[in-house]
Amino acid sequence: MQDPYQLTQEFVNKYKNMVPTPVALPNGVPSYNWISFQSRLPWLEIQGLNLPYSEMLTEAQALRDQFVIHRQNCGQGWRSLCVHGTSTTHTDAPSVYGLTDEETVYNWTDIQHQCPITVNTFKNLFHYTRYMRVRFMLVEPGGYITPHVDANNFIFGAVNISLNNPSDCHLVTELGTVPFQESGSTMFLNTSYRHAVWNNSNTDRIHMIIHGLPDLKFWNKIVVDSFVQSPFNKQ
Repeated sequence: MQDPYQLTQEFVNKYKNMVPTPVALPNGVPSYNWISFQSRLPWLEIQGLNLPYSEMLTEAQALRDQFVIHRQNCGQGWRSLCVHGTSTTHTDAPSVYGLTDEETVYNWTDIQHQCPITVNTFKNLFHYTRYMRVRFMLVEPGGYITPHVDANNFIFGAVNISLNNPSDCHLVTELGTVPFQESGSTMFLNTSYRHAVWNNSNTDRIHMIIHGLPDLKFWNKIVVDSFVQSPFNKQ
C-alpha cells in the first residue's frame, strides 16, 4: 500500500497546473439548474457575496483549541468544528454516527456564542433557507488530505469558503487547482472529482463547508452572474 503522504504529493504535483476547459452553453443561455446540475464544472467562484471573511477567520482562530480530528484515516492535520450540526464535534456525515436522515436534528451548536459574526453571516447574509452542517475546516501546517471523492453525481453540493488560504496551500482536483483567495472567497465545489489538499505553509488553513438549501430567489441570479464572469464561460 502506497504511503498516503507520497500519494498526496504525487497527486498534487500531477494535477496542480492543469487548466480546465471552458464549456459551451446549451442554447447559449446559462441557468442555475444547468450550472449546478448539468455543467460538470469542477468549481465556480461565487462573486458578490461580500462576506466578513477576516472577522470569521478571527473567530475560528480563537476557537483553535476546540477543533477535533476529522476523518482520521484521510490524511494528517485535518481538523473541524461544527457551528451548525448535530453537535460541535460531530463533524462527519450523520451516518458515520449511526444516524439516519430522519433521526438527524440540526441546530446551532454550543460554540455559537463564541463566533457571533459567523452565526450572523449564515443567518442573515448567506441566503439559505435551511442548514445541515456548517463547519470550520482546518488543515495544519504541513498537513494534507489524501485524494478522495465525496460524491459520484458530478453536481454542485456543499459550498466551500476560504477564510484564509496560504499561498503554499492548495486544494487540487484532477482538473486543476481551485483558485481560493487568501483574503477569502466562496466556491461551489464539485466533489465528484478526485481532490486533495496539501498545506506546505507554516500557517493553519481555515475554510468553511456549508451544507444546506439555498434560497433560489437570491442564488439563481448570483450563480448565473458568477458563471458569466468566470473563465469557464466559453464566449
